[in-house]
Amino acid sequence: MKNLVWLVVAALIALAGYMLFTGKGPQEVAIEASEAINAPEVAEDVTDAAEDAAEAITDTVDAAGEAISDAVDDATDSANDAAEPAAQN
Repeated sequence: MKNLVWLVVAALIALAGYMLFTGKGPQEVAIEASEAINAPEVAEDVTDAAEDAAEAITDTVDAAGEAISDAVDDATDSANDAAEPAAQN
């Protein structure tokens, strides 16, 4: 409980110092804090960016999987072609 009291006192001192150095009143500080907390546009932008990144990663993984599959098929075909003359002898 004693630590909580010190935490509240420190927060009040920090807030008073901020208001003193910026020259803003309590209402201005409260409005700024409210605007910072209610920033749905930023949240939407972050969500859109995350979705775009996820799509790009998915596309890259799919392309890499296809390339690996094609390389394995080509290697198998080459190995089979090389083994055919030896099998005929």
